[in-house]
Amino acid sequence: MALDLVSLNGIIKKYPEEQVRESLSSFTSINKDVENFLHERCIEFEKISLARTTLVFSSYRGRSVLVGYFSISSKPLTISKKNWRGLSKSVQRKLMPMGYRTEQENYAVSSILLGQLGLNFQYHDIHLITGAELLSLAYKTIKVANEVVGGLVLYVEVDDEPHLREFYTNNGFSQLVMKRPENSNNGHTHPYLTANGQHLFTKKISDL
Repeated sequence: MALDLVSLNGIIKKYPEEQVRESLSSFTSINKDVENFLHERCIEFEKISLARTTLVFSSYRGRSVLVGYFSISSKPLTISKKNWRGLSKSVQRKLMPMGYRTEQENYAVSSILLGQLGLNFQYHDIHLITGAELLSLAYKTIKVANEVVGGLVLYVEVDDEPHLREFYTNNGFSQLVMKRPENSNNGHTHPYLTANGQHLFTKKISDL
């Protein structure tokens, strides 16, 4: 089944904003952040070039329907000095060649953020597209963007949900983890948490 990728930036330049918002309002997701981003924030993010959103359409019953979307931005992956010390030596060795120290002694890696990836659950039972297929389409756009803006790592911040962790792990991402104190009784490592309290997964762009 053919899938069409359409830049949201191109759409808002061609059609009235209210018409675009009305069209996007049909998108539904079990993840309210994914849904709200498309309903409330994506157009503003386009206007200030904070992120670029791509809409994915498929044919269903003779008409083109929105089946998913993804948003990406060029944003360094920054790890605080304190958190850097909490990473295992092996993780530090993997990240060190790809990044640099900032003036604040934080560690930054030139990266691309996969800010949003969502399926339209209005068509979930019809199986017009899978999550893996949507991610594969995002990879193609990311590789094109990478040729222009650079970046060594693709990263995504996800909620602490087992199905999300499994999805990204199964698709070749590595979860960033930190060492626990030596006197801890809760195992040797724990997930690295972002400022938003989300889990962080990374993948080399060269591996896409």
